[in-house]
Amino acid sequence: MKDFLHLSDLAPEAVADLLALAARLERSPEPEALKGKILALLFFNPSLRTLASFQAGMARLGGSAFVISPGQGTWLLETRDGVVMDGAAAEHVKEAIPVLASYGDALGVRSFAGGTDLAADLADSTFHAMAAVCPVPMINLESAIDHPCQALADWKTMDDLGISKRGKFVLSWAWHPKPLPLAVPAAAVHMAALRGMDVTVLRPEGFALPEPVMAKARAAAGLSGGSLRETAEIGAWATTGFRLPRRTAGSCTACRCGGTWW
Repeated sequence: MKDFLHLSDLAPEAVADLLALAARLERSPEPEALKGKILALLFFNPSLRTLASFQAGMARLGGSAFVISPGQGTWLLETRDGVVMDGAAAEHVKEAIPVLASYGDALGVRSFAGGTDLAADLADSTFHAMAAVCPVPMINLESAIDHPCQALADWKTMDDLGISKRGKFVLSWAWHPKPLPLAVPAAAVHMAALRGMDVTVLRPEGFALPEPVMAKARAAAGLSGGSLRETAEIGAWATTGFRLPRRTAGSCTACRCGGTWW
């Protein structure tokens, strides 16, 4: 596998293999599995668990990692195409990413949504442009519309907890004082549908996730034998199913409503 950009890029068998590998390494650690390997990490946006977990994971497997946070001790990087480089950014990602990648065996990138062009965010155009110039395997550590590593971790957590693959999964909207990225709710609803669950998206009228997000989840449910529905009726999920823990909150930027998905 060259890149891990979206969970939807993987065949069901590949997802099962990754989950099995994670479980095996948890049971039987291999402290030299990545000996001599280097993971380059490029974080345009803040992180807590994602950054720490990848650094810890590399260390536990015998490898190492370095982190670049543009503008924090390093040059700011420009991500837009066709712009005049007369602003704060000293370099363009088309130059910087190949350089960073040359120092590592893989590159992990976090780059949130721009929040000004929904169509571009839904297409993950900035992220895919960076992937196109990366000469080593690239890992999505949260992009404008996806967070596949967290989705995979959520899947494994449900497996570990014994949550049935045919169980109920509810993704619900809640108010938040500011809009947050769509990546987490988009990744969560797709993951649950791909797992084969009975998925309900609970939200007020007028606050639906963008149709491309729901279409992708519906396609995943069709592949897995799961189901997906949207509702504004609280009673529709009062009997409950699985609810993601607080750390997976994300919110609706499509309508700038300031709502949060849980």
